[in-house]
This record gives sequence, structure tokens and C-alpha cells, in this order.
Amino acid sequence: MLAGHPERNAIIMKKLIALTLALMMVLCGCGGNTEETTVPTTLPTEPTTEATTEVTTEPATEPTTAPTEAPPVDVNPLTGEELEQVNDNRIIAVMINNQSQALPQCGIGQADIIYEILAEGSTTRLMAVFTDPTDAGPIGPVRSLRAYYLNIMRGYDAICTSAGGSSEADNMIYNLGYDRMNGIGGDGAGYFYRDAWRRDNRGYEHSMFITGEDLFNGSAAIGFRTTETEGRTYGLTFTEEPLTSGDSVSQIVVHFRSDGKTTKLTYSAENGYYTAYQQGQDLIDGNTDEVIPFKNVVVLFANSYVMDAEAHLYVQTTGEGTGYYARDGKVVEIKWARADETSNYEYYDMEGNPIDFGVGKSYIAVIPENSPVDFAG
Repeated sequence: MLAGHPERNAIIMKKLIALTLALMMVLCGCGGNTEETTVPTTLPTEPTTEATTEVTTEPATEPTTAPTEAPPVDVNPLTGEELEQVNDNRIIAVMINNQSQALPQCGIGQADIIYEILAEGSTTRLMAVFTDPTDAGPIGPVRSLRAYYLNIMRGYDAICTSAGGSSEADNMIYNLGYDRMNGIGGDGAGYFYRDAWRRDNRGYEHSMFITGEDLFNGSAAIGFRTTETEGRTYGLTFTEEPLTSGDSVSQIVVHFRSDGKTTKLTYSAENGYYTAYQQGQDLIDGNTDEVIPFKNVVVLFANSYVMDAEAHLYVQTTGEGTGYYARDGKVVEIKWARADETSNYEYYDMEGNPIDFGVGKSYIAVIPENSPVDFAG
């Protein structure tokens, strides 16, 4: 300050104070503006406890229950077995040679039912009944038809497959206009073939075959109906329940004549099936070399007799009769009935109750009324 000028000094002092206050306001104002301009303009980055829609990176947990299998969509009408796809095929029946030179037969392991009946003398013939032969491979040796076999086929509305037939059977085929795949000069002959090894080593008459695929496709190509009639049934009902009535037997020996050809059915408690033994060997499918497992064994007594000089037989296939039914190591006496040639066999116990078949393949023997049946075990 200047000495000796008190008024001027006062004025200068006021200016200094004012300047000092102004500087202080400027400094305070900058600090405030800095704080205001740094106010965040976005949401906090800290995690919130509220629910979010973010997808987690943890792997999804597997279902705790096993997926259920697709339910069956159809049932085989001849075996009661469940099917994974609809099968509306028309049934096909094939006449199979059963002489010793014809063994082992092929394709019969794929059949649903096998019938065995005398052909002439003590020689039997098989009829293999298929709902679907397409996977059977070669089937045969195919042999000739008999009238009583045709009558049984008619109950199934089955396409007949044979290598010719007796004069009576051929006349019936012609008069009925019945569908037949005939390996000897008839419809479908071009689909059959002679197995070279069997022809050369077993004999010409024991060598005719047809594949299951050609049998089905050939029938369609000729113009035969290959689908079953809608709503058709075949007279069989099935159960998973074991047979508990009757006598316990482990072996059944069927005599086709009192002193002639036999077939022995042996039951295995381990697997619940019967296997057949005939002409010194097991009944097997030559395509697989495996024995054929039968769940059901049926023996029917029928009026039978020789009717001509060629020893051809008459065998009763309609009317009523008696027999045996075996399953699960048990055997019961039964009655059978069949109204006519287009009907199915019906089976009853001796009290008149219908017989339920077990789920699986069936062996059915039709034998003369005076032929014996032996049981063991």
C-alpha cells in the first residue's frame, strides 16, 4: 500500500478484495462443473437381482425318464405277434415236399403255420402258410397239390403255390377259378426254378424252388389280389397267459399211420417252445440251419381213406372231430369244427370252451382217426 494516501489506499484495498473474491468464485465454479459433467448417462454395470432373459451357458439336463417305445400298429392274425407296421397281405400257402430226398426244406422257418398231412402211403406233405414270405429267401422244394390241402387253403383265402397237383385238385382249381402259382406250366411258372445241386444229387422232382420275393411280386404281376379282404379274421385268438390245465408232457409222437411215418414234438421248458424231429433229423429251415420253434401243437383226427388206384387220399376237412392241443408243456383233449371249405377251423376243449393259442408259430397235424399219438414225460 502507498503511504500518505489513505483514501486512495482504501479504494485499492476494495479492488483487491473484489478481485480476490472473483478469483475464488471462478475456482469454485470449475470444480463444480467438472463434477456435474461426469455424471454417468448409462445404467449401472453392477449385476441386478431382477430376472433377466439372458440364456445361460450351462448344458441342458437330459430327461430323467427313458423314452417310450412306439406302440405296435398291427398284429399278425396267424401268430398273435405285434407288428411295427401294418401288414394287410393276402395269405400265401405253399406245398412243400417232405420226402427224405427233399430235406432240409428251405424257407419254412418264416411260415406262421405248418400243416402236415399224408400225401400217399406213409409219405406226408407240408403246407407252409405265410402272412409275408418276402424275407423267406428260397422256398421249397415245392411239390404237388392235393384236394384236401386246397380245402384248407380256402379257409384262409390263400394264394395256392404248388408244382402241379392231383387230377382232383387241378379240376377244383379250374372249376373254382382259384388263384394258384403253378411251377409246372401254369400261372407264374416262369418265377420258379430248379436248384442245380438238388436236381443232380437228389432228383428232378425234389428240386423246384421259388423265392419268397418272387412269389409275392409274381402273384401281383399276374393279377392275383395280394391284399387280404377287409375285416377278414381266421378264427384264432391269442393269449400271453400260460396253459395250466391238462396233463404235463414233454414229448408228443404223432403217428401218421399206425406203423408208418412219425413226427416227434419235444417241449423245452427253458424257452417255452416245441421243436419237431422226423425222418432221423430235426425239422429245420435249410436257409438258416435253425430249428423251427412252435408255440402251439395241434393234432386233429379226421376220417381218411384211399380213394383211387394212384393211392390218393380223401381227408375230411369239414364237419367235426376230436384231437389234442399242446402248449407250455401241457396237453388237453379238444374238439374241432369247420362249417365248410371257406370257413376256418374252430377249436374247443371238451367242455365247449374256445381254445386260446399262445403267441407264436403253430404246427398242425391232421391224421387218420385210427392213428395213435404217444405222450411222454
